[in-house]
Amino acid sequence: MTGDVYTLYRQAQQLLGDREAAAAIPLLEAAAEQVPGDPAILRLLALAYDDAGEFTAAESALRVLVQQAPLDADALHMLGKALERTGRPAEAGRYLALAAGLDPAYSASCSVWGADRPR
Repeated sequence: MTGDVYTLYRQAQQLLGDREAAAAIPLLEAAAEQVPGDPAILRLLALAYDDAGEFTAAESALRVLVQQAPLDADALHMLGKALERTGRPAEAGRYLALAAGLDPAYSASCSVWGADRPR
């Protein structure tokens, strides 16, 4: 990250820590424009969207992350939760099950949708 992007990122982190997701979003969007596809920025942007209740926007950022790293259990889990919150439980369940298969810590979310827990 360049200096300006890093400053935007750090300011956004602080705002999220202060529960000010809506204020963090424009900073992260500006950072994402300067460094398209950066996974750290996209992840924080997705978290900000989620915290602000903008689940469709979170889904978009998370789909990019999952496309970049299809075995990223955190991104898969976050995408599943975003889909759940937009009223698409069947699609959410698939991503939650993938996340649980990669990381047993997510098996509780997976079991909510009736999938088997990894053993």
